[in-house]
Amino acid sequence: MELIGKIKAKEAKIGVIGLGYVGLPLVIEFCKAGFSVTGFDVDPSKVEKLQRGESYIKHIDSVSLSACRLDGNFIPTTGFNQLSAMDCIVICVPTPLNKYREPDLSFVFDTTKTISSNLRKGQLIVLESTTYPGTTG
Repeated sequence: MELIGKIKAKEAKIGVIGLGYVGLPLVIEFCKAGFSVTGFDVDPSKVEKLQRGESYIKHIDSVSLSACRLDGNFIPTTGFNQLSAMDCIVICVPTPLNKYREPDLSFVFDTTKTISSNLRKGQLIVLESTTYPGTTG
């Protein structure tokens, strides 16, 4: 219930892991709604561009991204140790198809290991990455 109250008041700290084609638009929408968002990515060059308010994805304009940065609502980082401060963590990592046309879940598994070492009671973890039913079962 504490998290629900924070969401209603827009005080929840949201972490988005994977700042690609799914994660970055999600970050922008959360920022537009007034939430504080920390974006996590393993690629330092992506994070550096995002810190400057520059988009590296063609269909995402830098104006929206810069607005999020200027408002102070979006902090891109490679510092996964900050995950423990998040109220909600959304996983948006790639799940490319393998040679059998099944999702390669290695990025999801690696991410969950990272989260588990920074986990605290009361956090909401959401898997947004494309996968098949039963993955989290």
